[in-house]
Amino acid sequence: MNEKITNTDLFQVIFDASLAGLFVVNELGFILIANQTAENLFDYSAGELANMNIHMIVPDWKKNAEAAQSKKNRAEPIQFFGLKKNGISFPLDIRCAPTVLKGQNLFALYCKPADTPVFESDRRFRNLVSNVAGIVYSCKAHSPYYMEFISETCKAISGYSPQQFYDDPELSWENLIHNEDLPKVLKELGRAVKEKRAYQLSYRIITSLKAIKWIWEQGSFVTDDQNVPFRREGFMHDVTDLKTVENALVKEKKLLRQYMDTSPSMFLVINKDHTVELVNKRTCEILGIEQDAILHKDWFTEFIPKRNKKQLIELFESIFEDKLNLPNFYENHVVSKGGQERLIQWNNAALRNGNNEIVGVVSSGLDITDTKLIQNTLNIRNRALEAAGNGIVIVDAHDPELPIIYCNQSFTHITGYEGSEVIGKNCRFLQNDDRDQPEIRDLAIAIQQGRPCRVVLRNYRKDGTLFWNDLSITPLYDEDQKLTHIIGVLNDVTEIQQNKRKLEEYALQLEYKVEEQTKEVQSAVQQLVTTSLNLEDQVVETNRAERKAKLSQALFTAIAHNFPNGVIMIFNTDYELVYVEGEEMDRIDIMKSHFEGIPIYDIPIFSKQQLKKIKSDIEKTLEGANISFEIEFKDQYYAVNSTPLYSDEKEIKWALFVYNNVTEQKEVQYKLEKTLLVEKELNELKSRFISIASHEFRTPLSAILSSAILIGKQNEPGKEDRRMKHVTRITTNVRDLVVILNDFLSLSKLEEGMVQVKPQIFDLIQFVKILIDEMEPNKKEGQNIFLEHSKPAITVFLDPKLLSHILINLLTNAIKYSEQQQMINIKISIKRKSLFIAIKDNGMGIPKEEHKNLFNRFFRAENATNIQGTGLGLHIVKQYTELLGGSISFKSKMGEGSTFSLKLPVNINEYEKNSVN
Repeated sequence: MNEKITNTDLFQVIFDASLAGLFVVNELGFILIANQTAENLFDYSAGELANMNIHMIVPDWKKNAEAAQSKKNRAEPIQFFGLKKNGISFPLDIRCAPTVLKGQNLFALYCKPADTPVFESDRRFRNLVSNVAGIVYSCKAHSPYYMEFISETCKAISGYSPQQFYDDPELSWENLIHNEDLPKVLKELGRAVKEKRAYQLSYRIITSLKAIKWIWEQGSFVTDDQNVPFRREGFMHDVTDLKTVENALVKEKKLLRQYMDTSPSMFLVINKDHTVELVNKRTCEILGIEQDAILHKDWFTEFIPKRNKKQLIELFESIFEDKLNLPNFYENHVVSKGGQERLIQWNNAALRNGNNEIVGVVSSGLDITDTKLIQNTLNIRNRALEAAGNGIVIVDAHDPELPIIYCNQSFTHITGYEGSEVIGKNCRFLQNDDRDQPEIRDLAIAIQQGRPCRVVLRNYRKDGTLFWNDLSITPLYDEDQKLTHIIGVLNDVTEIQQNKRKLEEYALQLEYKVEEQTKEVQSAVQQLVTTSLNLEDQVVETNRAERKAKLSQALFTAIAHNFPNGVIMIFNTDYELVYVEGEEMDRIDIMKSHFEGIPIYDIPIFSKQQLKKIKSDIEKTLEGANISFEIEFKDQYYAVNSTPLYSDEKEIKWALFVYNNVTEQKEVQYKLEKTLLVEKELNELKSRFISIASHEFRTPLSAILSSAILIGKQNEPGKEDRRMKHVTRITTNVRDLVVILNDFLSLSKLEEGMVQVKPQIFDLIQFVKILIDEMEPNKKEGQNIFLEHSKPAITVFLDPKLLSHILINLLTNAIKYSEQQQMINIKISIKRKSLFIAIKDNGMGIPKEEHKNLFNRFFRAENATNIQGTGLGLHIVKQYTELLGGSISFKSKMGEGSTFSLKLPVNINEYEKNSVN
């Protein structure tokens, strides 16, 4: 009788007859049972595999066990290499089914020899995937996008392993996408699956460590037989670093564009076909048209006068053909809106491609139309000086010999010397050997004391003839109140001196003749009485004498009345005005009949102070002194010379005052001083600005251009570090350009009075910490910035923008002038209503002799000339500090470093209130 067949018997038959090798393995990896197919597969005899560790026949079991035991992948074979008993390896497909039997974790393994070509292809694919820098993935076509396959690189990028994506039902790739980017990604994937097309995405993910990374993804959909997408496959790459650089470049490009648009200079790029590729705001303002009306237009046809077009085109063609070096400066007219022409001074640079071929010209231009007009005006004024009737000389006061550095034509006409014979000489050569003149000593004392002076000297022309020189000198000082030059104005007053002497002689002769005539009359009367001469004869003789005396008086009056541009006044010892005459009487409102014979205190046209001065001068003259000085009266300037007049007894009876109108000479002198100062300042500012701007702009622009070219040449994989090095170099140089442009822009706004204080309430300590973080890229290797503050938080009411500029400039200087591995200290303290900030470095220090000039415009210390800078930073810092109601000071010693100290109000409104009070 047949026995009943049990399920156990059936399962045993199935187990033994299976065409696949079957194993049961415990959790320690030991084989509990194996069927005959499995024993034959590995060339073992019956029962030999029992209790053997699975690693003996599958060496890489441990490596791939996790994937083989995965619940998600148990239906799919995992590829291994099996090891036969004789040591020969062969490809093997294994499926693993985990189970629990009587509390033990067991694994049922199904294995069969792998299809070698398929196995090898799969092995190569997995090897390729494992070496790809990005993530290779395959997932469902619709949300949620559970991963069916994802390469190992996902661990390095996202922080999650492939097994976590397989096992965790809560984890899908879309869970990692940033909330702000997820709607955009889902929308694009939905559109792509609907259109059954490939897609490209760029979005952010949040990693397991909560870091944010940028992902670039490219993929496509796999469709079934009905052309319905059921899977999507693709590649993802971590582009965080590239995105960071891209954002930085976009930001820097935007900033550079802003700075170009705020620059006072024109900027444009002209292509090889003569069209405009780039233009800034200043160019649009000068041309008077919008940017779109300039871009892509032919520069020479649209904006260059026809008369200059051919010449400029030939010049540019020579530059493009690399036959001509770019001129440092070039001037030409441009045509603005309405046909008006502006004169522009250009500074050009060649724009080259990767093959070092010139593809464009970068031009920076300054509108010098008004400057040229000013220069022409100065030239006209210089010609006016040359044509002036007064002799004018300029002496260099820096040289102790006081050499002449300029003389006009009138000077050469008066003296008879040529300009070449005068330049470099001291003016004393005009006195020859006649040096014993009191006026020369007065002149020397005035020059030594640096004050104006006017004297009348005896000078001699080249031919030896004497001429009287009415010389006025005026000292010129620079902004530091140092005497730099002395201006001398010469007037040939020989004729005036001669007339003065003649007048004295006439007065003496008149007095003598009157006395003689009186004696003659007395004698005649005596003769009449004693000798009884004929009365009629005596009357005739008397009349003749009177007519002679009147004739002499009339001659003196005519001479005095016609005294040119002046007034003659004679005072007696009783301070009475006994005589007044001259052409200037009408100008100063003096009537001869109303003023002669009255005391000086009764003269109504003079103030009490003027009358006191006149009396003092009369006293000095009556004591025998000759006085020379200048006065201002009714908006006119007069040169006054006094001399005592003697009687026959050689006693001083009168004081003669000669007033000469020198208003025109004063005006010429003033205009000359003003013109020279303006011209000197313009030349100094122009020279300093051109020198600094051309050097400070050319160096970073050259570095940016060379780095950009090298980046273009090093775009192959594996050269990322080199590219980053050049990107960093570009960033650094662009930042330097930003600093330079900021300095020029700040200086311009300060001088135009456009800087306004806009205070806000903010925490100073947090504000400074942010600034320190921003300075991180500027620090040299090993440098550290240490912040020390007396309180954890200090609330201030100041302008954060101005304060930021002040602190960044001082920190930049501390970094720039300090060596590597050095510490920079910032100390912040508060006392009552004042804030104190000190920035200390251990750098090169500042020479003591240059401390006084440190805050001047364009000043660079001697030991810093080889370090990049404009010389404007500390000047602007001082201006901004004063705008905030504060002050700045510093201490520095060569080789030991510098400390800059700021004192600011905590509340600028309180400062302004106290200032008003």
